[in-house]
Amino acid sequence: MDTQRWKSVLVPRDVYEDIKEIAQTEGRTISGQLRLIFETYVDNGYHKKHSYDPKKDPRRMNVYD
Repeated sequence: MDTQRWKSVLVPRDVYEDIKEIAQTEGRTISGQLRLIFETYVDNGYHKKHSYDPKKDPRRMNVYD
């Protein structure tokens, strides 16, 4: 795999299954679906509307602490 172009992403299994199902339903690859989700997130300004504090995220698991 060309690591300059592609990266692996670790997501919980249930999230992966949901993304996979939506992608199949809409006729996309999983990477295409993730790209669409990301573009929608950016285009709609969600990243500006929501402040994310990783220390308050209950799903956060920091192995470096």
